[in-house]
Amino acid sequence: MKSVNDNGFNQSMNKKSAFLRFMRYVTVALVTVTLSCVFILSIGLDRFDLDLALFAFILIFSRLFFITLPIVGLWIYSFVKAVSRRTRTDRFLLWFHIIDILLLCAIIYLDSKPPQKCDADIMAEYYEGENGFWMRNIAARYRNMLPDSTRLCYEIDYEKSYPYVLSEEDTKRLKRELKDCGCIGIDVDNYSSKGYSTIRFRRIGMGMYSYRFYDKSLSRHEQDSINDNECLIVYNDSTVFEFGGGAFGVQQFIGKDEFLEKYMQSSQKELNP
Repeated sequence: MKSVNDNGFNQSMNKKSAFLRFMRYVTVALVTVTLSCVFILSIGLDRFDLDLALFAFILIFSRLFFITLPIVGLWIYSFVKAVSRRTRTDRFLLWFHIIDILLLCAIIYLDSKPPQKCDADIMAEYYEGENGFWMRNIAARYRNMLPDSTRLCYEIDYEKSYPYVLSEEDTKRLKRELKDCGCIGIDVDNYSSKGYSTIRFRRIGMGMYSYRFYDKSLSRHEQDSINDNECLIVYNDSTVFEFGGGAFGVQQFIGKDEFLEKYMQSSQKELNP
């Protein structure tokens, strides 16, 4: 028979084991949620903003070291146990440890990517010359090939057109043409109310920079109305620069006022040399 001391010792060990198991669950859950949030932010931010966000995160982490260090230590302890043992708890937690490692690797990869920039000046410079001609040509040609009252939306990274589906041959051709003119997607339709086609230029985080090509010249009143929109910049009487914000982040065309001021000064100098 076991002695009373043995029973008491076993009960104490069971309580300690149960508490440690509970703390492992809590720690892994906290780490997974934190890394998931940082990963989502990493997708939605450009390189500069991501560096600032990670710096702020590290600063908070270091200030709360009396909380974060025990969490990291317990996470490492849990990972070692999950790898070395094969209990039900360990097998379950091992999946989340693997997810945490993959999330951390993805965050490091996104932060190490060379920054890609875009603004109105870059769009204006890129538009001049043959690029503008070919972008407008692509938009017009694919709009003309669409059946009535249909829409084609395609982006290279997603490799899929919707809701109108292109043939495999047309998709390959469109992808090649977009790459040749340095763009990433197209959005055209045959609905009469829209009056323009869109060529997608660059995606920075969750934001999208695009060119709108209008079917006809815009009147002065129409240009002024478009410029009132903080996400649009009229470049000429049939071309508009567009910024589309994502689910979070900035919702306006950064640097719009400065660009328009420089653009107006340049136009006046050309008229009055």
